[in-house]
Amino acid sequence: MYSVIVVGSGYAGSIMARKYAEQGKKVLLMENRGHIAGNMYDSLDENGILVHKYGPHIAYMDHQRTFDFLSEFSEFVPYEHCVNADIDGIEVPLPFNLTSIDRLFDAEQAEELKTLLIDSYGMEKKIPILTLRQSENQKIRILAELIYEKIFIDYTTKMWDLTPEEVDPSVTARIPVHISYDNRHFTCPIQVMPKHGYTKLFEAMLSHPNITVKLNTNALDVISLKDDEIYYEGQKWDGTLVYTGAIDTFFGYRFGELQYRSLYFEYETHPVDRLQDSTVLNWPDKRAATRRTENKLLVCQPNVPGVTSTIVEYPGKYDKNDKKWNVPYYPIPSPKNHEQYEQYNKEAMKIKNLVMIGRLAEYRYYNMEGIITAALDKFEAICK
Repeated sequence: MYSVIVVGSGYAGSIMARKYAEQGKKVLLMENRGHIAGNMYDSLDENGILVHKYGPHIAYMDHQRTFDFLSEFSEFVPYEHCVNADIDGIEVPLPFNLTSIDRLFDAEQAEELKTLLIDSYGMEKKIPILTLRQSENQKIRILAELIYEKIFIDYTTKMWDLTPEEVDPSVTARIPVHISYDNRHFTCPIQVMPKHGYTKLFEAMLSHPNITVKLNTNALDVISLKDDEIYYEGQKWDGTLVYTGAIDTFFGYRFGELQYRSLYFEYETHPVDRLQDSTVLNWPDKRAATRRTENKLLVCQPNVPGVTSTIVEYPGKYDKNDKKWNVPYYPIPSPKNHEQYEQYNKEAMKIKNLVMIGRLAEYRYYNMEGIITAALDKFEAICK
């Protein structure tokens, strides 16, 4: 008999399942899709190229604890992520940096702007674009407005279907200008990729005699609520329920539907060794797509000659009834949405044997290290 039910097999669900299993608990993990690993799922295409089916996922970490945990389930290879943005036909590194200035301006103007930034903020500093827009120096403000217009406005609008002013400040705060010649997208001390892919990592994590995995299973077909108590297959459930899906769905939309952004992916094959200068090419303009990822560069497979493959991403409004946009990827950060989420969160806190964890369950953005840390911390708190 199971003592823990986990809904969802992404990082949050799989980590919690593994931790409970290691304590001797019998765990049933239910996954709505036909595969494990959630949005981290990857698989080989017809040319033997490993493809991240739901967009690029990079294991960049600041903390050894995170890497040590993942290393229990996979070997890793070094990887440094590079992203370019197409600015009026010129590719510049993202985050916008000193190299970007060199590519966009003539030599004299570039040197003047770089000197101003270095003198004002110092080298190897990441300065939020909003800080630069408020500079006392007019030339820095003009540069900031150019970056804001060419990189931020259109990308933000099509990504979130909101104007930059409507987006929560926590999102805009993540848009830095890097006063550096370091063209890497991330500067964390640990940047790696799982040697055999993320799906293999998750297979190892869930490979425990105390874990049973059921795929293609809608958990809410067998789980229900009554008077703040959980029922499983019609019987009162006294064990622990770990839920990583959308919190509004769990409560039957009693306070209305929360807003999400969805994604649509186009998978393409090209008869060349390499298509792009960088792993990801962003399009911060008015075209519908936001970016294109070259899979071989992402998963470190230079030994597949004569062919390469890409994923082009299109953001759109989430609609649970739409065939194209029916997967909720990103909670939309706005005061109104957070207020609505808090109504659901208060209901969740009334249920003592319910654990809500994850991007959809907590209606918040997590990067990879963030969700791993959150799940490990949540489990430790439960144990205490």
